[in-house]
Amino acid sequence: MSRLGFHCHGLDHFGKVIVANGLRRGEFYNFPPQSLPALRDEIERHNLAASIHAPLTKVSWYPTPPTISFLCDVHVETRLLSLRMVEETMELAEDFGAEYVVVHFPVPPSTPVRGVGYDEMRDIAWRSALRLSDLSQKPGVPIHIEGFGPSLFLTPEFIVEVTGNLRGLLYCFDIGHMHIAARRDGFNLYQFAQQLAPYIGSVHMWNNRGIRDYLTFGHIPVHPCQKPADGWVDIDRILRLIVPQNPSCRIILESSSHYPEALGGHDFRDGVEWTKDLIAALS
Repeated sequence: MSRLGFHCHGLDHFGKVIVANGLRRGEFYNFPPQSLPALRDEIERHNLAASIHAPLTKVSWYPTPPTISFLCDVHVETRLLSLRMVEETMELAEDFGAEYVVVHFPVPPSTPVRGVGYDEMRDIAWRSALRLSDLSQKPGVPIHIEGFGPSLFLTPEFIVEVTGNLRGLLYCFDIGHMHIAARRDGFNLYQFAQQLAPYIGSVHMWNNRGIRDYLTFGHIPVHPCQKPADGWVDIDRILRLIVPQNPSCRIILESSSHYPEALGGHDFRDGVEWTKDLIAALS
């Protein structure tokens, strides 16, 4: 099933999360630079489709964790630092043969700034999106923008405007983070997914019952035991809203291979098989 893949950030669990689950796709992130030749060999040996979650390789000059994004920061220095990381990732993406690159965008300023209104912030966000569009053109590798963190621009209107008007940009719908955002900001997660479905390039799959789960356990693997009545995202419903409207979107399981013992210690592989069945039912 080439639509479905697993997020991978090291050769040590490449076989466990991708190959052993019979997957034909991987999304690769934050590898030691010296391991790239071996990663290329493994991808070729297993005939996998590949995407990248920026950055592909660890960079010493960028803050930890490297998924922090400064693209909409009013401070030009931090914004340029983030764009430099994306630019270097895009150069590797061309050589790597990636189908697309996921980039975190947008976030609010990293520190409060007096006198900066919505219009100025929106202009910064739009110019950052224009730069991402430009960066996608030279290698011809699409960029999937992933909304993350509290933001004035985590709205269907802004996302549709950006992805609908700028070349090379689509949206990465991260189920876990969008669930947290929906609870925090008071919007309907399922309506959000339905509105954005035609503009989604990829979906990140993990689950939670809210911010406390995320802070305690991180990215929890999806599993059929997770009942919406108990506060979990309805994974089946989300996929039914997105996949039929957008048959080309990619589905990436973005979690560890460890299901928290405090939540039952289930086998993550059961969630992989469950997801395969949900997707197959929509094909």
